Amino acid sequence: MIPRLPGLGLALVVATMFSTANLKATPTDDSAVITFPPSSAQKWVLPDGLTVIVQEDHSAPVASVQAWCATGSVSEDEHLGAGLSHILEHMLFKGTKTRTTNAIAQKIQDVGGYINAYTDFDRTVFWIDVPRDGVATALDVLADAMMNSTLPPAEYLKEQEVIRREFAMNLDNPDRMTSQLLLATAFQRHPYRLPVIGQMEIYNQLTQEQVMRYYKARYVPNNLIFIVAGDVDAEKVHQQLAEFFKPYPEKSLKPVFIPEEPPQLGRREVHNEFATELTRLSLAWHVPELTHPDVPALDVLSTILGDGRSSRLYRRVREEAGLAFGVSAFSYTPGDPGLLGIDATVDPKKREGAEHLILQIIDEVKQAGVTPEELMKAKKISLSHHLDALATMRGQASDIGGNWLLTRNLNFSRDYLAAVQKVTLDDIRRVATNYLTSDN
Repeated sequence: MIPRLPGLGLALVVATMFSTANLKATPTDDSAVITFPPSSAQKWVLPDGLTVIVQEDHSAPVASVQAWCATGSVSEDEHLGAGLSHILEHMLFKGTKTRTTNAIAQKIQDVGGYINAYTDFDRTVFWIDVPRDGVATALDVLADAMMNSTLPPAEYLKEQEVIRREFAMNLDNPDRMTSQLLLATAFQRHPYRLPVIGQMEIYNQLTQEQVMRYYKARYVPNNLIFIVAGDVDAEKVHQQLAEFFKPYPEKSLKPVFIPEEPPQLGRREVHNEFATELTRLSLAWHVPELTHPDVPALDVLSTILGDGRSSRLYRRVREEAGLAFGVSAFSYTPGDPGLLGIDATVDPKKREGAEHLILQIIDEVKQAGVTPEELMKAKKISLSHHLDALATMRGQASDIGGNWLLTRNLNFSRDYLAAVQKVTLDDIRRVATNYLTSDN
């Protein structure tokens, strides 16, 4: 527990619940469904197991070059909670057998590129956005980093301190702490309970040699996906990567056991205290994984409840009742079962009233459903959000990567958007009734 400072309010409140409902969406008339074309991306699997996916888009003279390693914080096995994957996110551009960290940065700068990376539960992604003339350089730099990083000791020591500062910033951030507390409350066995960055006490025990072993074990061709979207020649990208990876054979990947989260048997509630004047309130319910047929309806329900100023929760809880400074809903559906949740920032004295009204609004949806206007608007918002994300080459490459990593279906987004458009009023009421229960 974080000590409460005098005169400052309760910061963190979490409630989560569980249900075993598992029903398919009801079919509906699809006459009004907007049909999206199938993916035009080209895919190759090289003899060493490397997957290459290229989406040609000649609408602008730029491209996004991305390397996805199918390894994230849930893959850390005996070092679970150490943040190994996140450390490698920091280290793979810090030097290879043929390039120093400065040489890598200069190489990308010379072609007008921008380089970055991120880590999640199930992936570590490195990307370089470049003008079209820089694609070959970006591919070479990324491939070199994936296979030939040396994790220089001096750079490792520097990044250790950078990561420790990240830990400290997280501890000072009430929103981050609320999110971590929510996941730790909702998941008792699954690795989603642990922060992607890791836990400081485990992180501090790691050695550079352990990080190198993890890198050698997980960064192998058959655990990598290279994705390029933009003004490129797909066959040239394929040939360049095939040539680069010739010396690197496929390697066996040690299976990583990820425990299934057991059914939750009753409401869980956790309160924590933090040095802030406002309370962060989070309520969440267990929902299925991304590919489950109920997910489109759950996503639309989340949009109706808490996406924007005209959503039910914002209007009722903030505008009409004045019980929150902000309130929103989210649907988090990764590769394994996730959460549908509601976040609110409230005055500590109004927390109970805000929670009561939020749950009352949930009950109203379960009893009476939502209006046709709410459903139509939510579908439009869902389509708009997705299409906005595809407006950039990076967004296109990220969409392709997520589709392939989680579903092995390059048309998953297309299928998902079709399913969203077919969600009915009955579907919304059904998933609310089945999942948003007091013991889920």
